[in-house]
Amino acid sequence: MGSRVRDILARVKSDLAGINGSGSYNYDLSGTDQVVIAQAMDPVRVPCVYVYSDTMDTSQAAGRTILTQYDRTLRVMCVGYLAATNDDPGELHLRTWDMLADMQRALEADRGLGSPGSLLCDDLELAMVATDGAQVGRPTMGIAVVALTITFRQDSGDPG
Repeated sequence: MGSRVRDILARVKSDLAGINGSGSYNYDLSGTDQVVIAQAMDPVRVPCVYVYSDTMDTSQAAGRTILTQYDRTLRVMCVGYLAATNDDPGELHLRTWDMLADMQRALEADRGLGSPGSLLCDDLELAMVATDGAQVGRPTMGIAVVALTITFRQDSGDPG
């Protein structure tokens, strides 16, 4: 049996892979290798998103947390890469915000990361950053970063 973190990352990946360029979406991330669970600074193709988790905190709040459970806070990074279409840095910056809008729309549509009766988390919050790739040695790319804070309650002893 895998950890809950494995299940959460798989669901985040699935939600982001649902960005298909139609309707209200700007980009198409529905290809088989466009949303990847891994940490990478050198994308294989663009547009793409890398999903990884780097931190989970555990707490118990008196009067709120059931004695046999823990409150968990998982931090998940979703780092998207896209290519410039011309030499205008302003256009690349705006395109990066378009990608962030797609990621926000897909993730906030599934705030419990699951369907009723099988929710993986209680809630998620997003913090977003649009970065010029030149700042990290990728001058022709925009980098869209979504930092997810995912909260859930878990029985003590269950794999996190």
